[in-house]
Amino acid sequence: MSVPPELRVLCKRLVSTPTEELPRLAPMLVGLVLRCGAPLSAVQDTKSKDKASEAPMLVHKLRTHITTLLNGRSTSGRFAAACLIKAVIDVGGWETLRLADAWIRGLISALQKPDSLVTKELCLVALTKIYVFLQGYPTLAREMATPTLPDYVKACLQLIKPPSSGKALKAPAAFIGTVACSLARLLPLFPTTLRTFSAQITTALKAYVAPTTSDADVVPRSLRESSRRVLILLHYTAPKNGSSDEWLKRIRTTIRDCHTTADQIFRAVQESWESTAGYRSQAVRTDVDPSGGGDAAEEFPSWAGVTAGSERLVGLLEFLADHLRISTKNPVAVPLGEILDLASRMSLMTIPASDDQADLNPAISRDEKAELWSVLPDIHQAVISLHTVIIRRIGSNAVSFSTDIIDQVVRILNSDRSVPAIRQATYTLMRELLPLSGPALPKLTVDSLNSLIHTCCQDTLCATGFFNPEPQQTLTSTIINGTTKPKDPISTNADAYLAKPTGSETAAASIPRTPHETAAYILLALLLSHIPQRHLTPDSRALLDRTAILSNSKEAMIASVLHPYKDSRGRYYPSILPFLIKRYPHDQDIEVLRTNLVRSSRLGSNETTQGGLWEETREEATEGDSAEDEDVPMEDTTAAPTSEETEKQVPKVISAWEAAEAGTYNKTEMDVDPSPPAERNAFFTTVTTTATEIAAVVDTTALGEENRKIETPLSPLKRKASQVGGDKTKRVDTGKGGDAKVEVRGKKDRAREGETDSDSDSDGESVEIDMTFDEEEEEEEEGMNER
Repeated sequence: MSVPPELRVLCKRLVSTPTEELPRLAPMLVGLVLRCGAPLSAVQDTKSKDKASEAPMLVHKLRTHITTLLNGRSTSGRFAAACLIKAVIDVGGWETLRLADAWIRGLISALQKPDSLVTKELCLVALTKIYVFLQGYPTLAREMATPTLPDYVKACLQLIKPPSSGKALKAPAAFIGTVACSLARLLPLFPTTLRTFSAQITTALKAYVAPTTSDADVVPRSLRESSRRVLILLHYTAPKNGSSDEWLKRIRTTIRDCHTTADQIFRAVQESWESTAGYRSQAVRTDVDPSGGGDAAEEFPSWAGVTAGSERLVGLLEFLADHLRISTKNPVAVPLGEILDLASRMSLMTIPASDDQADLNPAISRDEKAELWSVLPDIHQAVISLHTVIIRRIGSNAVSFSTDIIDQVVRILNSDRSVPAIRQATYTLMRELLPLSGPALPKLTVDSLNSLIHTCCQDTLCATGFFNPEPQQTLTSTIINGTTKPKDPISTNADAYLAKPTGSETAAASIPRTPHETAAYILLALLLSHIPQRHLTPDSRALLDRTAILSNSKEAMIASVLHPYKDSRGRYYPSILPFLIKRYPHDQDIEVLRTNLVRSSRLGSNETTQGGLWEETREEATEGDSAEDEDVPMEDTTAAPTSEETEKQVPKVISAWEAAEAGTYNKTEMDVDPSPPAERNAFFTTVTTTATEIAAVVDTTALGEENRKIETPLSPLKRKASQVGGDKTKRVDTGKGGDAKVEVRGKKDRAREGETDSDSDSDGESVEIDMTFDEEEEEEEEGMNER
């Protein structure tokens, strides 16, 4: 085997460099080790006849020198040894692990020596890496990990031993976090070996799970997260198959602690909440400050005050969410009913508009009540985050109680809308919830989302510069001797007189979005695609469309086009497809969408499956007009660029059908798409079933012209049907000083009167539709057309 030059340089550097200078050369030495993976991981054959190769000799020399540095008296040497051991283990494989027993014992011994915390931290990292690699080799794990792992855990617990009450930590929070991360990595791998240390680990790390301002030290978020992970993973150490029961016991204990803490900090309000999980609120003393916790092993550290209590409650809610976020060893039963019961209690506690509108406890001071109102947004944010974790963990199983979650979230948003963190958490939760249960939401729930829709649109428009949430400053002035002067020149804002840029100018610039504005921008498309649009109010849908256009959101505009809005009367609102095409003229996806919609509108009458949207629009518009007895011209907007052309083609298609029945069909004259006879017959059949041929007979005797009749086909999109067979007659203003009587009758009626009908072979039933138009209704119709 050829010897890498890095291995020779490494051995020479270690021998020739003084021990005190090795920490300074540690990065260079580690880099050389990482390039020597081939000789370090090669099988060392002691009976090899190849005497010329010096690679095994150099590898043995390197290991011996590292062991000497680790067991020496120099702190610098142990520091360099820990760095080199970690690098050699990373590239050495099984050949290095089987000889690492001396290194393991040396590193554990270094943890108990008065070295610097940096050296001890490197020893922790190296030992964790060795134990993780040993777990893949059962024989080596039984020979090396099982005997030495208890000593390692004892050394770790001795380093992070909690101080007495009121005293500072012995080790920095960052070092304690490193120990917690190491234990969290080893607990799932060696649960049986660490079972005896479960109680000691809980005592050492429980103080960092939900810290408060009453504690002597400040606990960073990294330490909180790592400590919570260790305590949650302790269920791995349960004997036999008791890990699921141990996990359930811990999560129920956390829920009970949350209720106990809430009893203290919510004492200023007489709660109307009633537990559905069987919890009974405890009696609270009002003559002392709210407090909780204790010095017992099973309790969290003590706290006092509403602010400290809210921090404890928020920490417990986050701890509860981590139980659902971290994977378990075996399947577990999640107490969703108890969790939702707790969340319901938190969401019902909202800031009242005034003290008269809330059931307040008169024994509690006003300052404590104000302090409670100030901490409620933090509690609500923790509740929304808990719901988000639940949705992500159980997925589609959350559909059954999704409406309850939406009700709680909307209640929180209405109370704390001014807090950006609340809005961001709400948008994130709805982004997870709407794809699951959004299309099946009932109308009552969709109506409650109006406030969420308006808030989301405002945040999106703020990001693009089209909405300014700050109120305009009112300039007060007074008139002195006919001259207008500012009333208070000292307090007047001179910048208020300057012209502010318009929305388009602001939107043209690149405006960085805050986290809650980014979340609102992403949620906008889901509000158009995953909510039943028929349940939205016209104002809410119009606001969503305007926001999608102004924010240039391609996803939101596509969602709006693909999910057109239809009101309760069956009328489709105009599409924003022209804005989408203008904004993205060269986008292939938009071109495909435009082409399909235009083709669907032109061929919509061919078959219901091909042009169902356009045909459904015509039918529902006709039915809506008949039901409402109101003549409102409807416009098919599924393909906005060609809506007028398609509407004009309706009478032409009916004329083509009549010509075909009469045997005088001419494709060129009728301007109908050429198609085989079979397809043409299917097309005519569809038209016949959709719009029955109707002849309008206009009697103009009121104008003095007797026995004169005019027949003209009526478009089904613009006719107004009333009761069939009615006897009513209507008057039509012809603009010539008189009214005309309009009668609409079927072909059989005309046949009975001896009239000539070119289409007498038709088997349609006789239909008589009486319609009246007076001057007031005509003006109302013109007004509707203008709108």
